[in-house]
Amino acid sequence: MSGIENLGEFDAIVIGTGMAGLMAGNALANSGYRTLMLEKHSTPGGCTMNFERGDYRFEASNHVINGCAPGGMTYRLLERVGAQDQVEFIHLESFGRMIDEERGTDFNLPWELNAHIEMLVEGFPGEEAGIRSFYAKFSSIAETLINSHGVAESGDAEQLAKLAQAAEEYGALAGRKAPDLLREFVSDPDLIELMLAIPSGFMGTSANVLDAGSAVMCDLIFRVDGGQAYYPKGGSGHMAQVLADLFVERGGTLLMDQGVSEISFSDGRVSGIISERRAGRSISAQARCVIHAGDMTALANRLCPQGSLPEDYVKSINRRRPSISAAILFAGLDLDLRAMGVTECEISRSWAGPQPPLSFEEVARDGNYSKQPTAMATIYSNIDPSCCPEGKSVVATMVLALPESFDATLGEGRHRGRDYKALKERLMPQLIDKMERALGVEDLRSHAEVLELATPVTIERFTENRGGAYVGWRYSADQAGNLIPQQSPVENLFLCGHWVAPGGGVSNVMTGGVNAAELAEAYMRSSE
Repeated sequence: MSGIENLGEFDAIVIGTGMAGLMAGNALANSGYRTLMLEKHSTPGGCTMNFERGDYRFEASNHVINGCAPGGMTYRLLERVGAQDQVEFIHLESFGRMIDEERGTDFNLPWELNAHIEMLVEGFPGEEAGIRSFYAKFSSIAETLINSHGVAESGDAEQLAKLAQAAEEYGALAGRKAPDLLREFVSDPDLIELMLAIPSGFMGTSANVLDAGSAVMCDLIFRVDGGQAYYPKGGSGHMAQVLADLFVERGGTLLMDQGVSEISFSDGRVSGIISERRAGRSISAQARCVIHAGDMTALANRLCPQGSLPEDYVKSINRRRPSISAAILFAGLDLDLRAMGVTECEISRSWAGPQPPLSFEEVARDGNYSKQPTAMATIYSNIDPSCCPEGKSVVATMVLALPESFDATLGEGRHRGRDYKALKERLMPQLIDKMERALGVEDLRSHAEVLELATPVTIERFTENRGGAYVGWRYSADQAGNLIPQQSPVENLFLCGHWVAPGGGVSNVMTGGVNAAELAEAYMRSSE
């Protein structure tokens, strides 16, 4: 092909260096396969990345990761690629505080399961039996599923039967809404709201439409044995860079600033890739298999030539709704919030608002976040003080956002011009107000040395996720239980990332990356 530099043949090509792609690439390189990994941007990590402004280091999106201690889910995944000793993790005992000024409640939300149960029982003593019954039932299911990797290969009949039972009971939740499930155990609406606060926030879906299975697993993945909440010291971007460096050390070929424009096909199978032209350079490469670690709509509609994927498969992808996106205000403050008594890593505050209350989607559609009587702030400097100089603080405030209102302000070629900047300027004071309200700090603007606002456009630009979706597909009851398999309809094209099974969240996409590598290895062994 004229004007295209051919890099030759590889065993495998991995498209994307989000956490899923990094795990897939490392697993393959660790097994001795010649692997090429390509990334459109200059920094690896996708959603798990850092950025710096002056003296401040900001975390793009990650809050916590589960199972990072020896024996835990994430630890085992890092162990699989020989990176278990490469990243230091900070253990978080509490999610933070959830304050409701209208109801006069102030809950500290511990991660550990028994402490969480006792906190709920103390706050809602009349619901004790239901609380204990719910967690007795679903903590066992969650623990079995979380620790299921390798059970099939073990041949242990007892463990296989236990896994089959857990999978059946979990599968029975498909199509059910989380509040409906909880109402089988408890009745107090305030308790139900509290129990769904963390899952609905993490999954970016209003509690009233969140699917039951996602709610159960999102909550309990941090609470059961092998779970617990941690934060990577140096930020998730440091963790991503460690994995990128490790991949190169093991002989992998990593090309940054080199996106993919097309996946090549031959005789009904993938045969390689052609890259986007960057800095006057375009490359091609051939491979025995390809792992795609990104947006499924891009794969189905842009990367794969028309007709290379089954028509019904493409239609099923295009029918799905992506998760909601977010607008995130990052602030570097010349205040020591911890010294001021703000010691939590996260604070969520709510107050009297419109009746009936507005959903996340309604507020996001309107674009006036002052109508939303809630505010939250993540104080990263209370988790990892290395993100800023001593005596200063790093805070982020997030609101859920729909991409359409932001897309409408873009010019040709998605140019971010005057209208887009005007929309950001309108949103900035709203989010500053929310940050002040959450922290209980007045005149925060005068203490802000850095203010940076990311929108769905920003998230899409750096992660290539459609509409800036931050957990893949929407985790609503009508579609969340039907995750796309990691094996594509093409025998040597494999998938990972939060758009496919096992779904969103850092440990889930890491699992998916390892799974995709194992599928690729099995294919290559069978075809030798």
